[in-house]
Amino acid sequence: MNLIDTCKLKIKGNPKRVVFPDSKDERVLKAARYLADESLAVPILIGGPFEIRDFADEYRISTKGIDINSPTQCPDIKSFASTFYELRKHKGMTLEEAEKLILDPVNYAAMLVRKNSADICIAGNLSTTANVLKAAIQIIGMPEGIKTVSSFFLMISPDGNTIYSFSDCAVIPEPTSEQLVDIAYSSAMNYKSITCYTPKTALLSFSTKGSAEHPSTEKIKNAVKVLSSKYPDMIFDGEIQFDAALVPEVGKKKAPNSPIKGDANVFVFPSLEAGNIGYKIAERLGNYLALGPFIQGLQKQMHDLSRGCSWQDIVNTTVIASCIEN
Repeated sequence: MNLIDTCKLKIKGNPKRVVFPDSKDERVLKAARYLADESLAVPILIGGPFEIRDFADEYRISTKGIDINSPTQCPDIKSFASTFYELRKHKGMTLEEAEKLILDPVNYAAMLVRKNSADICIAGNLSTTANVLKAAIQIIGMPEGIKTVSSFFLMISPDGNTIYSFSDCAVIPEPTSEQLVDIAYSSAMNYKSITCYTPKTALLSFSTKGSAEHPSTEKIKNAVKVLSSKYPDMIFDGEIQFDAALVPEVGKKKAPNSPIKGDANVFVFPSLEAGNIGYKIAERLGNYLALGPFIQGLQKQMHDLSRGCSWQDIVNTTVIASCIEN
């Protein structure tokens, strides 16, 4: 059974409330209809009820039984604006600005998640990544102990039997040592909650255990020191080359004392450039299925879709996100 089917079984009958701010989109409407019919999620569409229903009628998609939530008709909108103001007043936001900005569907949807009126927000099919991340950081925020919002891809082998996590491939261009610590921890925890496998995390480099000296390798060494003291129960290693992290025979030669022993399943790349290139090589040359990116490091879940996504991609993102433990 593949990962998507396993996750569907796990969440069916106990669906999460998933809010879609970019609702005036045939793909979201199709996904919402499927998720509702299969009891995989409780979709919440953001927009005017008549506007959304008229739009759905054009594509012959029924919205029966699906919650359509309009910011302008929300009885708590003043309270939402007040909360937004309190969160951002230190940055110069006025209450008047907050009252205007909270009507934006992405901001409003993020506030629904913050206020426990929804469990997950999934956007980005129409909105820009910048707007989605801005709403997530400003309104949902990070939990105590985590200061970094990042992302991960799930990379699934052609036969469906092998699942890796690649991070960060979509958010932070040049992570610091401190950010690498947060990325490694968040990636490992999410991998465990989704797959139920023990995460073995590799902080990747062009060097293994001092085989090369460079400022970028020092950054990874520093991250490993902090990880060792902050999360002593994690299984991880670095700095380490990809082949030494993945292939046991190579690992024995290059890093004989490594705790991951060439059996890593969570890969933390040293830069966005390396991570983005790496996942696309695996996808295009290795025929791995890339699911994501999923946003991590937030207090509650908000995820960013590709604007070129299909309705099935929206379903898959919802199903995987529903398996992540906050």
